[in-house]
Amino acid sequence: MRVPRHIVDQRHERLRALIRTDGFLPVAEICRRLGVSEATARRDLSEVAANGHITRTRGGALADYNTTFASLGERSGRARTAKGRIAAAAVEKIPRRGTVFLDAGTTVQAVARQLLRARRDLTGLTVVTNSLTVATLLGGARGLDLHVLGGTFLHRQAVLLGAEAVRALAAWDFDAAFLGGEGLDAGGITNSHPELADFQKAVLRRAAQVFFCLDASKAGRATPHRVAGWDKLGTLITDATPAQLTAAGVTLSPAQIVSAK
Repeated sequence: MRVPRHIVDQRHERLRALIRTDGFLPVAEICRRLGVSEATARRDLSEVAANGHITRTRGGALADYNTTFASLGERSGRARTAKGRIAAAAVEKIPRRGTVFLDAGTTVQAVARQLLRARRDLTGLTVVTNSLTVATLLGGARGLDLHVLGGTFLHRQAVLLGAEAVRALAAWDFDAAFLGGEGLDAGGITNSHPELADFQKAVLRRAAQVFFCLDASKAGRATPHRVAGWDKLGTLITDATPAQLTAAGVTLSPAQIVSAK
């Protein structure tokens, strides 16, 4: 018997609400919460994804991160001068030899560009990234050993995330990791999506040194998902003034802050 359309629409709206709340839901959990079969759950996911409200993944779905989060083009134009200064300071912290991780944010993309300008030959350096933009920028660099982690592709950000990407990190140990963030407040670093925050937490566990690269516009801003508190943070590279950091409740020691003024 065909289910009336208004019932299907109500179920789709509930599915969207569940995924927005949880960030990610596997098919089995969708079946449990909605009381539907796996075939129905997959059909519902396909219909909701076709309308751009979620991102399908292997075995489930992500929240509408691709449509609600600003695209790379939109974000790359923000605070461009500050990002350039942060990138120049960050490149000074990249070892000549060893293995480093570069994040997918636009500030870390600026780090990749600055690295190319600063060093003609990258022999002895291995870079691992989950950003297709970073991989494209560095793909032709002389001597560089470049690796891209697999995962669920989010097209507006050109980033690979999810459980597969986290599992791929287990094969690596990093001498240094360079990460971005959306918020910088009294509690530490935050991001707007749980998949991104979970991935960055996994990177933290694999890195001997961690550098968060955030411009002053992030100071005092808090987004829903916390990546690291100040007690676990390595070094902050920022153009924010001491007064701005104090106002945001940041309590790092001077040794933990690299000024990009």
